[in-house]
Amino acid sequence: MVGEIQLSWGNVAAAGPGIDTQRRFGRGLALIAAGALVVRWVFTYVARGDQPLGRLTDNRWYFEAGRMLANGDGFGNPLIWYSQDFRYVPTAGHPPVYPLFLGAASFLGIDTPLGARLATALLGVLTVVVIGFTARDLAGDRAGLVAAALAAVYPNLWINDATLLSETPYALFISLFLFAAFRCWRNPTYARVALLSLWIGIAALTRSEALLLYPACVVPLLLRLHDLSWGLRLRRIGLAALVGLVVIGPWVAYNNQPGRFEHPVAIVGGSGIAMSYGSCDAAYTGTYLGYWYWECGLGALPGVEDESVIDKAARTQATDYIRSHLREQPKVIAARVGRLFHLYRPLQSIDLDTTFERRGLWPSRLALALYYPITLAAVIGLVVLWRRKLPVSPYLAVILTAVISAASTFGITRYRVAFDVGAVVLAGVAVDAVLRRWTDRRDRAESPPDPTPDPAGDATTVGAAAAPTGSS
Repeated sequence: MVGEIQLSWGNVAAAGPGIDTQRRFGRGLALIAAGALVVRWVFTYVARGDQPLGRLTDNRWYFEAGRMLANGDGFGNPLIWYSQDFRYVPTAGHPPVYPLFLGAASFLGIDTPLGARLATALLGVLTVVVIGFTARDLAGDRAGLVAAALAAVYPNLWINDATLLSETPYALFISLFLFAAFRCWRNPTYARVALLSLWIGIAALTRSEALLLYPACVVPLLLRLHDLSWGLRLRRIGLAALVGLVVIGPWVAYNNQPGRFEHPVAIVGGSGIAMSYGSCDAAYTGTYLGYWYWECGLGALPGVEDESVIDKAARTQATDYIRSHLREQPKVIAARVGRLFHLYRPLQSIDLDTTFERRGLWPSRLALALYYPITLAAVIGLVVLWRRKLPVSPYLAVILTAVISAASTFGITRYRVAFDVGAVVLAGVAVDAVLRRWTDRRDRAESPPDPTPDPAGDATTVGAAAAPTGSS
């Protein structure tokens, strides 16, 4: 069994903080969480209070899907339900977790877009808290408070909290995954393995690309537990797979019950449609290279309402286009990933985020200004973890999921949210490491030299002055 990791950097999780230390950290984190709530609610009320839902937008889909669930009308296409006299058409256009959350809020009487946005912001505050505990486990109280403070004010997180899209709950479950991953690595009990898999499963039911965390993180993390036999490692991997099946399986079974869809549907029935929006001439060259273009997408077929049929046709269209433009794939994928990480046309990405994503001009500019230093600090934090022999695979895994998601569809800022969560955790670790090094150097410079014994054995030298030896 892997024991608790003893960190020389003051890791409170390993050494165990005193009661006073715990209280100070708790009070600090509570103040940061309160500030995070103020930031999110003020921004939501001022900048999004009167923002209407689009006619055929994802945020309208989520909001009205929540209303359907609150009224007991099931998982049906809300855009058809509310525009065609409550006619039910099955849907798996998006995963179920965020509609269920909005449905619960609507059931409790929060039935306006503003109310739903304010309720969603509470999930963003929970993300800040979990980020604080995650960084604290890695590097101590100061790292935790720094990471939480960064998460509280980082626009790339709080912008999402007011958009009525699934990125906010996804950020929460990614932060819980990162928190559980380190604890599982430190002491991989069956309960911790199950909890790790639980958070991944729920994250996958929020945004389907989280499924990649199983092969990208869980398997390599558990296989590297050298203090366990191969049999015990494989049992833990099997448990993780079982928990994932239990969490995700019911939704898959529900989608594939007879008569619901013509073609098999797993977590989501719109991935082919997403691919089609980024697979056309307009998205392969010129202004929208690496982005998406509205006229490219195959989002509907005349006389067809079955989402699985539309998605299959869209996937076929996208795949055929990709096959006929194989030589352009390196350029297009590089542009998509470059847009994702603001390495390609970042100023244009602000315009697109403002025009199409409705994230706001000044919030997008502020987000870009803070993105680069936080990302640089995250790179330093990743190196710090590697040098301390702490696991980096969870953070590399969330980067991989974001890259694959963008590379297979198109590059937009909100697809990067899992990376942004990991980045503020790593930035907290980096800031703490820099402050520790600076403090250590200052303390060494200010402390007097240690006394050394006199060569004669009957006196003590202090500094460079030696006491004279006597003669008999």
